[in-house]
Amino acid sequence: MLCTDRIIVLSHTRYTDTSVIVQALSEQHGRISLMVRGFGGKSRSKLGMFHPMALLDAVYSYREERQVQQLTEYKPSPALPNCTTDLRKSTLLMFLAEVVCKSIREETADPSQFTFIGTAVQILEQMQAGIQNFHIAFLLKLSRHLGFNLNPLEPGQHFFDLESGLGTVARPMHRNFITDEQFVQLYQFADCPFDQLQQIPLSRTDRDFLLTTTLLWYGFRIPTMKGVNSYSILHEVFS
Repeated sequence: MLCTDRIIVLSHTRYTDTSVIVQALSEQHGRISLMVRGFGGKSRSKLGMFHPMALLDAVYSYREERQVQQLTEYKPSPALPNCTTDLRKSTLLMFLAEVVCKSIREETADPSQFTFIGTAVQILEQMQAGIQNFHIAFLLKLSRHLGFNLNPLEPGQHFFDLESGLGTVARPMHRNFITDEQFVQLYQFADCPFDQLQQIPLSRTDRDFLLTTTLLWYGFRIPTMKGVNSYSILHEVFS
C-alpha cells in the first residue's frame, strides 16, 4: 500500500554506500523505520534533508508485517534553515530527537503528539530569544503526551519525589527528590508558552540542575531514557 504521510526524522544510519535507514515518527503509523535509496554521487547532498527533527512530506510503501518500509518520495515541510545553521538550535534538535526516539517506541498513530512535536520544532526555527530554555519546556510539555505530566504540589507538600512522580509532606528516604522551591522553579516551564521563555531568568547552574532533574524524572518513567548521549554536547554548547 502506498502511503502519503508526514514524518519527523529522529535518526538515520548508513545501510549501504547509496542507502540509509531512517528512524522516524510518522503521523499515521507512529514510530517507523524507512529505507531510503539513491545517495550515490551527486545525490549524497540530499542526505542533509534527514537531519534530526527534520519535517518531511513523505510517500512510502507500507506493509504492517514489514519491519522496514520503502520511502519513495520526500520533501521538507517546511525546511528549517535556521535550525540547521545555528549551532545552538541544531544541537537542540539533536538532543530532542534522541529524547523522542527513546521516549516513543509504539507503532501507533498519535496525531496530537505528532502535532505538538512538529509545531514545537517550527517554533524553535523562528525563535530569537529564550532558546537556552527551550529544551526544558519541551520535555515538560512532551510529558503530557507521554502520560506522566507534572502536577502542582498540594498544600503542605515540601518535596517532590522523582521516583514516584508525586509530591510528599515528608522528605523521601532516598536522594532522588527536589524541594518545593526547586519544584516551583521547574514547574514554571510546564505552562510557559515557548515565545515567553526569555522571561524566565535562570543561571547556567540552575538550568543545568533543572535539565538533569527532568531527565532523571523521565528516566524513572521511561527506562530507555537513561543515558542520553547528546546531553554532554548540549551542555558544552550552552556553557
